[in-house]
Amino acid sequence: MRFLSSSRPGRWVVWAVYKVLNKPLPVPHAAEWMMIPEHSVEQVLETGALASLYPDDVLEAARRMDRQRREHDERYEEKSR
Repeated sequence: MRFLSSSRPGRWVVWAVYKVLNKPLPVPHAAEWMMIPEHSVEQVLETGALASLYPDDVLEAARRMDRQRREHDERYEEKSR
């Protein structure tokens, strides 16, 4: 499983398999989807960001975090001008 998770297409395969089986994703895999550094996973779990590890919820959380990251970067660029 870890081998598949190391590439973008592999992460989609793992995501699809877990979705079909309707099982929660393993924490490291879910964290990778959301681009959470390994050392921050425990902190994220404590905050409840990974409360549901079902594939659809993880994908939605990843999209939300990506959107927030982009908005932050845009605000930073505007301030530095």
